[in-house]
Amino acid sequence: MNIFDYYRSASQRRELQEILSYAAQQHPSGLGASFLEKDLWVTEILRLLFNEDLLGDLSVAFKGGTALSKCWNVIERFSEDIDLSVHWADLAGHSEEEEQQAWEQSTLNNSQNRRFREQQQERLTEWTNALAERLNQRFQAYEIPGLEAKMEPDSGGEKVDIYFPRVKEDSMAYQRDHILLEFGGRNRGKPTDLMPVVSYLSGIAGMDTLQLPTATVNAYDTGYILWEKLTALHQFCTQTKAPNPARLARHWYDVDCLLRNHFASPYDTQEAMRNVVEMKQRRWSVPGVDFTQVIAGNLQLLPDDAERFAAIAGDHQTAVEGGMFFSEPDGFADIADRLHHAQDNINRFMCGSSI
Repeated sequence: MNIFDYYRSASQRRELQEILSYAAQQHPSGLGASFLEKDLWVTEILRLLFNEDLLGDLSVAFKGGTALSKCWNVIERFSEDIDLSVHWADLAGHSEEEEQQAWEQSTLNNSQNRRFREQQQERLTEWTNALAERLNQRFQAYEIPGLEAKMEPDSGGEKVDIYFPRVKEDSMAYQRDHILLEFGGRNRGKPTDLMPVVSYLSGIAGMDTLQLPTATVNAYDTGYILWEKLTALHQFCTQTKAPNPARLARHWYDVDCLLRNHFASPYDTQEAMRNVVEMKQRRWSVPGVDFTQVIAGNLQLLPDDAERFAAIAGDHQTAVEGGMFFSEPDGFADIADRLHHAQDNINRFMCGSSI
């Protein structure tokens, strides 16, 4: 039986509650039933997007924490959002031959950059709105009340919320009550690699009689993922205005996992580093942030501001208490110690590099 058929009646939803409760008891890391349910829908949405071609013919890369956990199993936390990067040149309608010239034109000066941002936002809003409509048309076949895609009206096309009727409520406030699709239209959507994705339920004994969702996605290149994560920490640490710490500590945890698990080497991915730095420096100007300092050997992975550091550490503890991790993670102080050491090593390498 298809797992999503259980949502169609009250009696079947009760059966699904029992299935999820049993699965939570059997999960090797004790992942809660509400997380297992949400993961089913995350996997199904990925299947619709990539394997039923709802994304269309644009190059779109799956990245972020959910990609790290679902494609590579490199982080031990539940990631609930789907982060997708639409290749900027595809969205703008440029061919591969036109891409370099379009890049040079759009980054020529602040005026051209601003014009590009405005045009891309309009294009992304139109594209995302059409995607939400395609999703809702596809959802009709499920015959599940409450299953709906909504584009956030003030997001500039960057956010679509997927709502589904939850049979297992989360007692912790840290988990969202919906799946967030986040889109970027000013970044790269390639290079990518094909990666399989399965639900966490599929790894639990006794679930083999159920038809569970699987997907094959275009996952972002590992070197680019690493450097986007490293430069994100650099931004959070150096930007003039302190970032909102809510759900932010996961980025430090992720980077620590990537480096400890040798996901990609910061020393062997210099082309990705240069491309990420150039993209962020020329397309994502943030007050106080100089991304070129990364190349100069001044990468900053931890904030100097004690208040900013404490806020991030507090968010890490909130995530732990919210059950977002598969197993008890190290405290933020230990994570910070390792990242400080990694920061020093990377900066020494950059200072001795000919880049």
